[in-house]
Amino acid sequence: MSALSRWFWSGFTKSRSSGISSRPSTSDQSLNRVLHGRVTKPTHTEATSSKDIKYRGFIPYNEDNEKDEDVTFKSSLDATTFAAQADESDGERNGKEESDYVYNNGDDKGKLAIGLPLAMMVQPTEESEEFDSEDNVEDETDSESNPDTAWRLEQIYLNTILNARNEYTLMPSTWRMHFRGIPLPNSLFYIKTKSKSIRPRIYARTDRLEYRGALALRKLIDVHARIQDIRGDEAEAKGDQEMDRTEKKALIRTISAHMVKQLRRALEQALDWAKQDGGIDQYGDTLPPNVMVMELKDISVTDEPESELKIQLEMCELAQQWRTHASGGDAPVQAPVIFGFVIMKHIITIVTLDAADPCAVIHVPCQLHMAERNQHQWNALAILVTICWARDVVLDYIDDRPDLEPEVKVESSDPDA
Repeated sequence: MSALSRWFWSGFTKSRSSGISSRPSTSDQSLNRVLHGRVTKPTHTEATSSKDIKYRGFIPYNEDNEKDEDVTFKSSLDATTFAAQADESDGERNGKEESDYVYNNGDDKGKLAIGLPLAMMVQPTEESEEFDSEDNVEDETDSESNPDTAWRLEQIYLNTILNARNEYTLMPSTWRMHFRGIPLPNSLFYIKTKSKSIRPRIYARTDRLEYRGALALRKLIDVHARIQDIRGDEAEAKGDQEMDRTEKKALIRTISAHMVKQLRRALEQALDWAKQDGGIDQYGDTLPPNVMVMELKDISVTDEPESELKIQLEMCELAQQWRTHASGGDAPVQAPVIFGFVIMKHIITIVTLDAADPCAVIHVPCQLHMAERNQHQWNALAILVTICWARDVVLDYIDDRPDLEPEVKVESSDPDA
């Protein structure tokens, strides 16, 4: 078993925060998978745990449902719901990496929260319990992917971190200096002793680019203030009773496009850093991207099926490119998990898809309100930890393909060229 598998499956028994759950349909119609579910970010520095799990369906955002209430989900479907349990310790916070631990598969097996159809949102309650062992998660199977739930392990790892990102160490302690004045708990930082992490984390693989990574995270944090200002302009425009209706609609559309532009720029800057940090940019067009940024424009509640179809089509097309690429080497390898950021006004939805499976469902581990106050740091962490994990996943794929060679750039001999 790989070190990554050992991290996930060893001893995750008491949880302060539950993960989302999903049991996808077994239909072969991959484009008919309905995209549902959302997960909120931590709302407090200290996490809360859940015995009563509440769910909210994914509804494209509009002003009327911004404050929709949670509804307790009672499933009559033929799916089994399992409880997620977890342990955490402060060992790594005192300077230990995950590779410093002895991994074991003990008898106390915590059941991962899988089994509900599609990706549903878990809302934590007020009870809380202490973690005993960080970086340790366990399930009842050791398989590389679970055929009953269509989860690749890479997706489960990311989902676990995103649902409890205030419960795990996420950044090297050397990054702390770049975030003075931003409320980040000390427990988020760890002492980096290895060049590569075996689970989702925010870190630089190239030391000289570490500062640029911290700067990318800072920009993701700072973009919240701009989105809040633009949202204020949008509210003012909507409340203007003297403006012509057609003119108002055009102005609101322009304001929404400006929000999307700001968010896309921050995302692409972070993605550019990750590509350079991992050396992925050296492969140029010979390697398909494994992260896609998508925009949903002029979307309303009635447009939900169309927006879901757009996401399905674009992600499935990218997955097909990866399957073609994975089968084109000296020896066929498994296509990696691919990732997507879907921007709709001020909302960013993170999606993942197993590119190796033509019938895989798109999972929705996290949806982020990029104008919500006091959540700028948590939203930025969710985005960058996803980007860093996507970088690590594609680098593992490159390692499995020794036939891949970086593009040779021909330098011009003319100094004035």
